[in-house]
Amino acid sequence: MEILSIDIVNMEDYGKTSKGLVYKIHVKITDVESRAKEIIQSISNKSWINNLGVVEQMSYAARAEKTIVKLVTQIFEKVDDTVTEEFGEYLVSESARDSLINHMDHKFIPLAEIWKEKITGNPGFDFHTESSANLITFGEAKYSSNSNPHTIAINQIVGFIDDKKDIMDFVHLKNFASDEAMQKAINGEKAYVAAFSINGQQYERIFRTAIESDCFEKLLEYPELYLIGVEI
Repeated sequence: MEILSIDIVNMEDYGKTSKGLVYKIHVKITDVESRAKEIIQSISNKSWINNLGVVEQMSYAARAEKTIVKLVTQIFEKVDDTVTEEFGEYLVSESARDSLINHMDHKFIPLAEIWKEKITGNPGFDFHTESSANLITFGEAKYSSNSNPHTIAINQIVGFIDDKKDIMDFVHLKNFASDEAMQKAINGEKAYVAAFSINGQQYERIFRTAIESDCFEKLLEYPELYLIGVEI
C-alpha cells in the first residue's frame, strides 16, 4: 500500500467555507494478496483487549473471537487477484484506517464489526480512529469495481448522523478513545471520513466531484473531514 498524496483542501477554491480542516488522501494498493495478509494480521491482533477492564475484556473477547474467525476464513483467506464486492469494502475501510494511523498520527480503535453487534440492515459506521486533535473519527467505506462511490459514502455519513448512529457508538467508544475525545464527541466535536475506491486516472476530477457534492457541504460544520480515495 502506498500513500500517493495527502493534501489540505482550501474550500475557498470551491467557493465554500469550512469551520474545520478538510483533507484529501490518495492511496494505492499495489499488491492485493499481500494487502489481504496484512489485514488478516491486523484484525487477528487482539492485544487491544488487554487495555480494557475485566468485564469489558470478557465481553469483547467473546464477541471478537467469532467475528474474527468468520472474517478471516470466509472473506480474507479466499482472496486472490480478484477483488469481490465484500472484500473490496473491507479493503477500502482498512486501508483508509491504516492511512490515518500510520501517516496522520491517529490512534488505533479496533474495527467496528469486531466490537459492535451487527443488526439487520446497515449497522452504521465501518471504522473509527482518534485524531491527533483528540477527535473521534467516524468512517464509512464504499467499494465499486467500475465507479467512484464517493457520493454514496458521503450520503451515507449524512444519513447516519441524522439517525444518530455516531452517538449510538459512544457506549462502546468510551472503552477505546481518550476521555478528552469522548468529551469532545459529547459536545458535538467529531470528525468524519468518506473512504471510496477509485476507478480511472482523473484523480483531481474525482476528488473535486466529491468535494462539490451537495451532501459534502452538510459536513463542513465539523472540525475535521477526510476524503480518502483508494486506487485498487
